Amino acid sequence: MVLPPVEEKIRELCGNGNTSMTQVVERLTTICQKPINLVEHEGEWGTLTALKVEFEDYINVLFPPQKSLHYKLHCIYHELGHIYLESLDLAVPKISQSLLQETTDAINVSCRHIEDDPVERWVEDFAFMMSKKTRAGSSAALDPFLC
Repeated sequence: MVLPPVEEKIRELCGNGNTSMTQVVERLTTICQKPINLVEHEGEWGTLTALKVEFEDYINVLFPPQKSLHYKLHCIYHELGHIYLESLDLAVPKISQSLLQETTDAINVSCRHIEDDPVERWVEDFAFMMSKKTRAGSSAALDPFLC
């Protein structure tokens, strides 16, 4: 499998300037032709840091409450990277019952975990670069979810 350069795909998605997470999600929604919802989910997460749950009509990106907003953004961008590549990552760590309830009727599920896998490396690079792109030029006090 040959993956495209991350920088090229980010330019295609966002252009050369800065952007916000809201704009990225709107663009991916258009590409996927499905609404993408970012859902902060309380409950047991174990070692998971984010989870993509795709349903017939929409996609949820679930993430736990985090003390670090930057880490939360990274975890979400990792999942958005999977969505952008249209990659299905079904080999997931054990999921708690509270999270499994969120996946009822899903047509596929993937979550953020790092393996020595080209797709995982790609979406990690995507997450790092997107975090920088959306934070550039903004105040650290601002919540990027509101931009």
